[in-house]
Amino acid sequence: MVDDTEKAIFALVEKYNAPSIFTFRRFRLKPDTDLNNDFCMDPLDAYDLMEQYTEQFGIEPKDIDFEHYFPDYGDAQDSLTIQLLIDSAKAGRWLGK
Repeated sequence: MVDDTEKAIFALVEKYNAPSIFTFRRFRLKPDTDLNNDFCMDPLDAYDLMEQYTEQFGIEPKDIDFEHYFPDYGDAQDSLTIQLLIDSAKAGRWLGK
């Protein structure tokens, strides 16, 4: 069963889920969706999402190393998944790097 926190986070991410220009379909979001590698989220959109997320769920922004998940160069060190957003919101603090 999906609780209110999960619904709110999926709704927040869904704002950035525009239909594909090739298939005209939206990406199917799941808890294990990696916003960088699976969803291919633009880093500027991801940063905007994280600003909204920290404000809405009371997470301290300085605890999140954004470049760990969306580096300027190279591959991400860890996955920024929807589940990480959910778990951190429920814990009231950032659980990732």
